[in-house]
Amino acid sequence: MGHAVMTHTQNQPTTHLANLSTTTQNTFTQFMEQADNAGTNDEYRTAMTCAALTAGIPLPTGGEIALCACPNCWDCDQIFNANHPDAHPFGESDGYNLGRIQCPTCTDRHYATDEQ
Repeated sequence: MGHAVMTHTQNQPTTHLANLSTTTQNTFTQFMEQADNAGTNDEYRTAMTCAALTAGIPLPTGGEIALCACPNCWDCDQIFNANHPDAHPFGESDGYNLGRIQCPTCTDRHYATDEQ
């Protein structure tokens, strides 16, 4: 009789893009681009759900995740709850659905201004 092997998926509220395989990074990026350019709320929510599942993180209650857009460091690639109380939206993102948001760590270390 064979033995069943159960694999465990990551169930952390955040991850880093670099922790994902290149193929998974590309798929995640495609879903985030779909969310950014979605024409309807249903398309947006579907893309957000797929992006979270691809990244291996649970979809937050608010249904939105973000990739840190910190203008003060070039190496932050944290994927996180876009509505986290310590995350910081900044700047403008006219014509797109996704805002520019700093992850809580970058917000604490080097708070971005709207001019950045």
